[in-house]
Amino acid sequence: MGKRNTHIMNKLEALQQCTVDGTTIKLPNVTLDRKVYLEVKTALELIGGKWKGGKVGGFVFATDPTELLQKVAGGEKVNPKKEFQFFGTPAELAKKMVAMADISPTSVILEPSAGQGAIVDEILKVTTDGNMVCICEKMPINRDILMKKYDGKVEFLRVEDDDFLNHPDEVKYDSIIANPPFSKNQDIEHIQKMYTLLQEGGTLVAISSTHWEHSQNNKERAFKQWLDVVGAYQEDIPAGAFKESGTSIATKLIMIQK
Repeated sequence: MGKRNTHIMNKLEALQQCTVDGTTIKLPNVTLDRKVYLEVKTALELIGGKWKGGKVGGFVFATDPTELLQKVAGGEKVNPKKEFQFFGTPAELAKKMVAMADISPTSVILEPSAGQGAIVDEILKVTTDGNMVCICEKMPINRDILMKKYDGKVEFLRVEDDDFLNHPDEVKYDSIIANPPFSKNQDIEHIQKMYTLLQEGGTLVAISSTHWEHSQNNKERAFKQWLDVVGAYQEDIPAGAFKESGTSIATKLIMIQK
């Protein structure tokens, strides 16, 4: 490879000169100013890229990133993690959650906030042809990834706006396992919706924020009381457990048997 030329450019100019090779975004063949490089790196990581050195030498994506690159290179602010509250579940925690869910050989299982499949991967390791695994995901990028990853292996739910909260209450599941979004009490809404969809005798395992524990607002206080009424098991997940997913906040593990 030839020596890179030194050229001063801003973040947008650098993004506009990036190229796409399959599912990898390559940086322009110049030496970027350190500040500009960090801005470009952040922009590409926010849309799902992960740096891989060596022969790859670029930011690798799960699917073709051309459209996303065009958006950020055009100055559009794209931050799916902030918009959709997507912070993938670490593999060991996902494995623990699935073990707690008490999946039987005939269980119908729901993962209502499937992300990029961390929990689904663990579910499929313990299921057989006697199980049905249903998933839902609102974030378009993640939904595309899931459809390619699990085509023919799981049932993709068709709900309005791909929003789990629009799921009809009549359909029930034996096991529900999820890491729902947290902002604006979405975790509270999702967990209570999951309980509505749970069969008698079924098990719900979910991750939540710790916000509701300390808030004196009516909704959070009511949720805390509701957890007591349904006999929820609660376990603290220490801050830092989700560091690899881009957040260091402390969380809770909640299990409810109906």
